Amino acid sequence: MNQQVANRVNAVAVNAYKALGTLLLCLILLGFITYLSLQAFFLLSRRWVAPTVLSPTDPQILQLNAQIAQQASARDQVLADRREVQVRLADADRTLAAERDFQERFLVALGSERASRAQALRLLTSLQREYQNARQEIEESNRAYSRLARVRTEALYGAHLLEQEDHLTTNHQLAQMAQSNLTLAEHAVNLETRQAELRRELQSFDAAQGGSGAKAGRATAEVLLLEREHTRSVLEQARAEASRGALQEDLRALEEAAARYEKLLATIRASPHLRALEGHLTVAFVPYENLENALPGTPLYACAAKLVWCKQVGVVGEVLEGEVSVKHPIRQHFLRGVMVELQLQDGASVQEELLHMGRPPLLL
Repeated sequence: MNQQVANRVNAVAVNAYKALGTLLLCLILLGFITYLSLQAFFLLSRRWVAPTVLSPTDPQILQLNAQIAQQASARDQVLADRREVQVRLADADRTLAAERDFQERFLVALGSERASRAQALRLLTSLQREYQNARQEIEESNRAYSRLARVRTEALYGAHLLEQEDHLTTNHQLAQMAQSNLTLAEHAVNLETRQAELRRELQSFDAAQGGSGAKAGRATAEVLLLEREHTRSVLEQARAEASRGALQEDLRALEEAAARYEKLLATIRASPHLRALEGHLTVAFVPYENLENALPGTPLYACAAKLVWCKQVGVVGEVLEGEVSVKHPIRQHFLRGVMVELQLQDGASVQEELLHMGRPPLLL
């Protein structure tokens, strides 16, 4: 009796083991067939898309926002530098305008001063000629009168016909006449000295206008000081021109850098991920080899187990500009492609790993 029970138990165990082995073999075979089917599907099919659920915390979105913040900060720094350069450039322009205006007015003032000195020299020259004629006449008259008065006074005084007081008075008058001659000579010297000074000033002004006053050693102290101010203005103008040229180069470089940052920011903001997130769009990834089937209005199907028991869940919308890279649904490499807008009837369909365009993959 015990032997029969043992035999039955062994038979049941053997049958169960065989059934379990058969089941495991079927499962392995089913998994292998499924694996081969999926590999064959992705190898041959050009009608699948991979829906993408976007959120503000998505790593790709966070990375793009970080890039935008970084590039915007760099652009703002460039714009700040550009504003500073523009301020310095405007200051250099004002300095150039002021120095050029000063130099023009300096030359006008120098010419006016020279004309004034020339006019004074002409007047002094004319006055000197008249003064010399008058001086000659006065001196000749004084000499003739002095000789006559001295001879007559001495004769009368010797003949006791003239008092001593009158004699002294006459001698005093003759001394005053001699003093008058000396004064005339002194005035003549002053006129000549003033003329010489004016001629020297005219030569100095001419040399300054010709730019050779200091080198020729003919400049007066007054003109030398004026020429120093003019030289300072010329040097300041040269510095302002050199600074202006460098600032213009810096401004062009900063404007080009700002334009590059703007273009880069526009490129980042045009990323399909950000556009889809900002526009609250439902999107899917389409590899380039599948793009010809992703026409707007193409039906979309969701299937159980990726390939069977399918139903239509929406249609394909517009293609979003910009390339993206996404990891293959079952393989380890990345695929290049684009994002397309999805118009889904059921919001839960966006959570599917795959959607099929045009028709179900197995027509089921």
